[in-house]
Amino acid sequence: MKRRDAQQWATILRSCGVAPNTAKTWGPVFADEIHEWTFSKGDADIADWLPEILHESANLERMVESLNYKANVLVPLFGAHRINEAQAQAFGRIDGKQAANERAIANIVYGGSWGVQKLGNVQADDGWNFRGRSPIQITGRSNYQCIGDLIGQDLVGVPDLLAQPRYAIGACIAWWEDRIPDSLLGETTSIRRRVNGGAIGLAEVQRLTKLARVALLT
Repeated sequence: MKRRDAQQWATILRSCGVAPNTAKTWGPVFADEIHEWTFSKGDADIADWLPEILHESANLERMVESLNYKANVLVPLFGAHRINEAQAQAFGRIDGKQAANERAIANIVYGGSWGVQKLGNVQADDGWNFRGRSPIQITGRSNYQCIGDLIGQDLVGVPDLLAQPRYAIGACIAWWEDRIPDSLLGETTSIRRRVNGGAIGLAEVQRLTKLARVALLT
């Protein structure tokens, strides 16, 4: 792949729907962090990587996961094995009556035995402290530890580093190269499952993938 400068990256981002001012802000970050050798398969990786991070971050507008969920969506979304109806009613948002207790929600849905097994969340506040951050929404103590080791940063000690653009993009690249084998490139459904755990957002990622592939040719 060819090395791109900040303006070229800003143009690519705008072509994928990123707001002009946001694209201008992130263009230099992409230019500094993405070199000819950054991805094992160059643009073939980027064509699948970029749509995922844009979707997960609301087009680079959100670096930290929001858990501002309505009470009635919590159980259908996360499952009764992770949050029960009483907890959903106690901590979820009820418009006009109750604001969401995002910290409590995070510690419930990312905690318990599920959180220990899936995310390495072993302390009471780990669900909140290690909620999704960065454009790829890295989640859980064990993932923060792993990606921190890959990029040489103490993400467990300073998790908010993942909300800072340069660390965030570096972390997204490290996560991708560690978790997405080259054999999956082009297999959007399989990649989405690796990123999100299912098919939520698949149609939007597929739409963004078409835009990204065209934009990367310019």
